[in-house]
Amino acid sequence: MNMPSSSIQRSKEAREAFFQRGQLPTGLVDDAILNSWQRCTAQHKSVTERVEYDTLARSGLAELLEASRTLMEAANEPLEQLNRTVSGAGYALLLTDHRGHALSAYRGSSRADRLVKQAFRQGVNLSEQRIGTSAMSCALSEGRPVAVSGPEHYLSANHILHCAAAPIIDPQGRTIGSIDITREHPLVQGSALSLVTQCAKTIERRLMAMLEPYLVLRLDWELQEPASDDMLIALGAEGELLGMTPRVREVMGLTTTDGPRGFQDLFDLRFESVVDAARRRQSPILGQAHSGLSFSLHPFSQQTPCLIQGSAQRRPVNDSPPPVPRTPDFGDPSLNAQTTLALRAMSKRLPILIQGDTGTGKEVMAQALHRNSDKHSGEFVAINCAAIPEALIEGELFGHMEGAYTGARRGGAPGKIEQADGGTLFLDEIGDMPLALQSRLLRVLETQEVIRLGGRTTKRIDFQLICATHRNLTEAVALGEFRDDLLYRIKGMPLSIPPLRERTGLREFLIGQCDQVTEGRRQLSVASLDILLAHEWPGNVRELRHALTYADVMAEDAQVTIEPDHLPMDLLRTTTTRSSPLSGRAVGTLQTLEWAAIEKAMAQEEGNVNAAAKRLGISRATLYRRLKQRKA
Repeated sequence: MNMPSSSIQRSKEAREAFFQRGQLPTGLVDDAILNSWQRCTAQHKSVTERVEYDTLARSGLAELLEASRTLMEAANEPLEQLNRTVSGAGYALLLTDHRGHALSAYRGSSRADRLVKQAFRQGVNLSEQRIGTSAMSCALSEGRPVAVSGPEHYLSANHILHCAAAPIIDPQGRTIGSIDITREHPLVQGSALSLVTQCAKTIERRLMAMLEPYLVLRLDWELQEPASDDMLIALGAEGELLGMTPRVREVMGLTTTDGPRGFQDLFDLRFESVVDAARRRQSPILGQAHSGLSFSLHPFSQQTPCLIQGSAQRRPVNDSPPPVPRTPDFGDPSLNAQTTLALRAMSKRLPILIQGDTGTGKEVMAQALHRNSDKHSGEFVAINCAAIPEALIEGELFGHMEGAYTGARRGGAPGKIEQADGGTLFLDEIGDMPLALQSRLLRVLETQEVIRLGGRTTKRIDFQLICATHRNLTEAVALGEFRDDLLYRIKGMPLSIPPLRERTGLREFLIGQCDQVTEGRRQLSVASLDILLAHEWPGNVRELRHALTYADVMAEDAQVTIEPDHLPMDLLRTTTTRSSPLSGRAVGTLQTLEWAAIEKAMAQEEGNVNAAAKRLGISRATLYRRLKQRKA
């Protein structure tokens, strides 16, 4: 669908008036866009400057995600739902914090525009100061949904983008983030704005639910049960105001600075009267605000029976399922179900035993489980039982007192177990732990107490245990290399990570790993992707990431695709002995595989070189060169 010519003309007229004649094009563009242009001009930004998509350093990213944890938990499920709705229409989806930093991104397909792939990455600074006018910066500044199309962006480099965004307002009335959808071709503006607005409202309601209020009231003008949740007030056991939706603040004319503190600052009713009426299910309750406006007050129906009985014990507002865990993509949907079960087991304090070949991502999984558990605020303490000499591992694990052994630190030192108190202890390669230490570890797990080497006093500890191994521990028990009682203690919930070659979503996983390793700057050509699919990957994910990093280094800076000649030679040699995923016939050489991909693309695009090059993920010039070589 094309952008209406009248809209295009108005945008062109607005740019000409503002940038060439120095006039304010009032009425030609949204005031939010005009305000942004003025701010960018005041910052001396040039419309022709290059867009820089700066990413926070690892430590800064960790701080950003921790500071935005509540928002991300509330947004996770609505984002998944919106992404399912819009991805087929070519939209990329983004969640930002209040400063415009990207928190979560969904880029639709692997063929997403290069500009979007660079911009929509976790930790990228997408503020107005960095990228000029955008829908998300306007929504954050104005506190309302805004659409920005093509030439309405301040920077010329962004004119190919069309986006719509809505702000997210927390229960205290603060703008804490935004939802944005973007694509390369023009928006259906009413539809796009409606989608982001609805998603933002859903997130706002989930933020209300996370307050765990004693009582929730729906406000409406009519006596019957309200049809929407736009006007909600969350209250504590003493009538204190925990939060409200933006619509309530708007209707009542309230601000974040001089807002009321309790129910009776809002209405001419006693809070106890509302609680009594709700307990007797006398709903709605008529109440007049101090401003003179009258409303019908409806106690939140799902939780009314348990919220208003007995003491002021706070409970969740609704029975919606918890957010889907934010775990990495392992390329196998079956792992999602295992992860959910593992988190449920961790909530019951069951230990987790992760089993998988070397390089499959066992520690990555352990870290993801820790981040999504109720121990996430504590430390994640990892120790590789196979990497530390047997003479040192005991002190490393249990700590020591001063003088406990030659070389002991002055004043002593805590061990990994003590450091994990209140958090998660990850014992990697536990199958290689010396037998003598296994008995000491078993005692710690049974008593929840630890004694340092050379010490006499015990310390009470509380941690979540996650173990990992590439060994078959049942066989190790039979061989007398592992204690059976320790095995029974640590395998509260087994979790198995399959080898890379056996994962059902391998194609999408390879594409995603390339995107991560190259930070969105490159994508795999069809020929390269098929080579990677054909490889056995004995080193699993570790081998894959090394191969992709090597290819990223070998590719020229200006190249946006990874070609077969960028891949490591040892990987190419092993691949040539296997059959082609494209045709199923034997592949004698790398060139045969590459030509199979080219021939298939040319056939699918009926000889159209431009379309075939796009399908292959290579430039038109590269494809012409390959065709010329073929004819020669």
